[in-house]
Amino acid sequence: MVRTLLTFLISLGFIFGMELKKVSESIYMAQGVNALPSKENRGFMSNAYAVLTDEGWVVVDTLSTPELGREFISELKKIKDAPILYAIVTHYHMDHWFGASAFKEAGAKIVAHKNLKDFYDSGEADSVLNGVKSSFPGVFDNVKLTPPDVVVDSRVKLRVGNDTFLIIPMTPAHTNTDIVVFKNRVLFAGDLTAKRRIVFMGDRNASSKGWVEVLNKLKELKPKLVLSGHGEPGGLEVIKETQDYIAFVRENVARLKDEGKFIDEIREALKDTPYKNLPMYDVFHLRNVYRVFNELDMEL
Repeated sequence: MVRTLLTFLISLGFIFGMELKKVSESIYMAQGVNALPSKENRGFMSNAYAVLTDEGWVVVDTLSTPELGREFISELKKIKDAPILYAIVTHYHMDHWFGASAFKEAGAKIVAHKNLKDFYDSGEADSVLNGVKSSFPGVFDNVKLTPPDVVVDSRVKLRVGNDTFLIIPMTPAHTNTDIVVFKNRVLFAGDLTAKRRIVFMGDRNASSKGWVEVLNKLKELKPKLVLSGHGEPGGLEVIKETQDYIAFVRENVARLKDEGKFIDEIREALKDTPYKNLPMYDVFHLRNVYRVFNELDMEL
């Protein structure tokens, strides 16, 4: 009955449904909307990916809620009813990790950065979950925080049948828990990149300086396909777009600070930029400016 009602509401456009896209011979994508979480979008505001190997599915990112995670698994099973072997979490933000319990229930091993496990063990993750439950009522009520079974803090290879996944920590950048997955020149970049979309630089563990360095490392991998945590797939240009935006914010905030401007004056001066028409600009841009303003003080 619940599933039937969900399908009916999706068909009427009251809530956002999930439709998988095939992005390569063995890779499938669930693409979220560019928005903050809401009851209407069900928290479906990020991307998740799955690679079909000869032994089963390897998933990259678990979406925002167990409900979305189970829906993703159900859609994958329609393609091939194979085991869900691994779910790799690119970083600790809610829209990439909070659906992990669904994959754990399905038998997958959860893989993430060691710092994500520390975040879970410290109890900070519980505080974050309580905060988002309060900020976005009705969206995250059923989230069960799920720690990783396998932690990484250095480059490792995950071998699944005839496939090899290179898992590479890339910190500090977007957060202090970022990892990327690289396979056959396909880069699963998490939120380190975004095609024609404003990235979020405001995490308390972010480093815009480190992020620029990380993006240089990603370019050295020479990926043919870049799959980001939000937005459309792309190529090397996706890395450059992200790097250009971060450089723009850093250079302009630094220039205005050098001119003696205070943060409110800097925010006003950088309110209208060439990036203003990109998705999530109104939500993230001035928060990014504020974060970089404080970061630059620590870099002196």
